[in-house]
Amino acid sequence: MPAAPPLPDAETIRRTAAEVIARPDYQRDPQADSGATLLELLLRGLDWVLTVIGRFLNALHGLPTWLQLIVVIGLVIALLALVAHIGYTIYNIFRQPVRNKAFQAAARAARDPAAYESQVAAAVASGDFSLAVRLLFRACLLRLDLAERRAARAGATNREYLGRYRGAPIFEPLKLFVETIDAKWYGRGLCGRADYEACLAAHAVISRHAKDVAHAHPT
Repeated sequence: MPAAPPLPDAETIRRTAAEVIARPDYQRDPQADSGATLLELLLRGLDWVLTVIGRFLNALHGLPTWLQLIVVIGLVIALLALVAHIGYTIYNIFRQPVRNKAFQAAARAARDPAAYESQVAAAVASGDFSLAVRLLFRACLLRLDLAERRAARAGATNREYLGRYRGAPIFEPLKLFVETIDAKWYGRGLCGRADYEACLAAHAVISRHAKDVAHAHPT
């Protein structure tokens, strides 16, 4: 009976096993990773970080205990900072669409007179007639700008707006607004219901004028 062939050495076995595992039949589907969720990717990243930290801690053996403690505390702080940064990044990713919508809504409201007029009732209900007057005045200026197809000039003062309409039918109503705001808001005077009602009537006059101008200049 022939003798059995000798067994291969350990290196040959390891090399052969590596070649077998490297064959396509034993490879994972490369598309499997493409569908990984954000959470899975984060967990992989944290696993890698923890592995690196574990190896680093193993390398600290032999160092004084106090030095090991300092290093460990530093690593914990760094890890917490990394987790906080990742969390903040994810928060911004999901919050960005909400912030964009809020910004767009604010931009639309800034050019919508009705957005200011809708706040007047709340200001009056709280007794803040000075704020109510300012809201009405802002709505008036926007209605005039829109009716005249004029872009609002950033930084323009109330007196500059008043000067623009000198000699116009709405000069006196605008003057009432400007003088009331100067005295009651900037001058720290007491703005009462009578001041508000006078400005409310002026707002109605200016709004009618803006509507007439808009009709005279159809799109």
